[in-house]
Amino acid sequence: MGEDMYKNLLKQWITNIQQEDFNRYLKMNGLWTSDQEAKVLYQFLKEDWEDIYDGKQETFSKLQKNISEGTYQKLYSLYEQAKKKYNI
Repeated sequence: MGEDMYKNLLKQWITNIQQEDFNRYLKMNGLWTSDQEAKVLYQFLKEDWEDIYDGKQETFSKLQKNISEGTYQKLYSLYEQAKKKYNI
């Protein structure tokens, strides 16, 4: 699959995901720490997903300032794994 196809699939998923579904995803991946942090992550997902997908460092820096260091490290690790898996 090409990068554009992954991006379009991701956009469709993000458009439709609800906070409750996202919270379940966080818990399944060991990223759950608090309701507040889940809200921050959900907001970033909805508003900044494309910058995250594109690897814009300023977006990662902004995110890092708004969540715990442990959560950020786990999240960034998942991001790196996805990049390798999908060659993006």
